Amino acid sequence: MMPLLRAFFLFTFLVAGLPSSLPGAHAQAATARPAPKPAEEKALLVFPNPSTGIVHIAINGFEGRKLELRVLNIIGTVMYRETLTELNERYTRTLDLSKFANGLYYVKLEADNASEMRKLVIR
Repeated sequence: MMPLLRAFFLFTFLVAGLPSSLPGAHAQAATARPAPKPAEEKALLVFPNPSTGIVHIAINGFEGRKLELRVLNIIGTVMYRETLTELNERYTRTLDLSKFANGLYYVKLEADNASEMRKLVIR
């Protein structure tokens, strides 16, 4: 009976959250940020990561903009560059980077007023 009671209190605690009388509960609520609206969200997904060289890049939230897609090595040298125009809502591009040496790279996406960067490991 005791494990069942313990599980009930744990479930209640997880569902209800921390009581506001606990120390730190007010500070946590004050620093919480509202989640961005899906329409405003800009996303750059690079997968699989780590990769053997075939990389899929998914771009979301940059519709109707001219974008510059770059792959940089660890010291910032541009290894690949492509200009993208007329993107639809969800754009996916597959790159063959299998000729690149193993190591850490950065995938950078730049628009007029926005920039996103992700790390990529090639094995």
